[in-house]
Amino acid sequence: MASAGEKRGRDDVDDKLNNTVGVTSSEEDDDDDCDSEPAVIRPYMKELTDEELPEYYRRSFSSNGFDVPEFGCALPGGIRPIKLGKRYDELVSDFAKQALQVYNNQNNAKFEFDHLVKANCQAVSGFMYYITFTARSGDNALQTFCGKVWQKVMKKGTEVKFCVMATD
Repeated sequence: MASAGEKRGRDDVDDKLNNTVGVTSSEEDDDDDCDSEPAVIRPYMKELTDEELPEYYRRSFSSNGFDVPEFGCALPGGIRPIKLGKRYDELVSDFAKQALQVYNNQNNAKFEFDHLVKANCQAVSGFMYYITFTARSGDNALQTFCGKVWQKVMKKGTEVKFCVMATD
């Protein structure tokens, strides 16, 4: 594991803040070669390659935002996967339950939320969530749903755009 020290200042070329991080020590490399340059790790995201970009758009558009590849970066206005865990599970589960309630009301159904499968989000005057989740009906049959929920910024609140049963 490397310990890092932050190098701050202005870039000589364009006078923008320089936020590069230099590695100062490493367990793997124990030689005391002080003449070598420190490795540079850039904390910002990588760019998609020319091969990855068409694949990103193909999968994003063909799935209406529900199947987005994880390339480790986000495009401005693009849709990206959410790493589900403690931080987002409760929020996204609440949105999935809202979407399921809309589905139940529109279809005179009684599905109950079971668990999250995956979620994607997009920054759009708030956040648009593309949520895939499972729910159980009265006969205990498990069904997969896709819901699109907009968490608004300006008007505050949420709006369920749609919720449908997923098709294979």
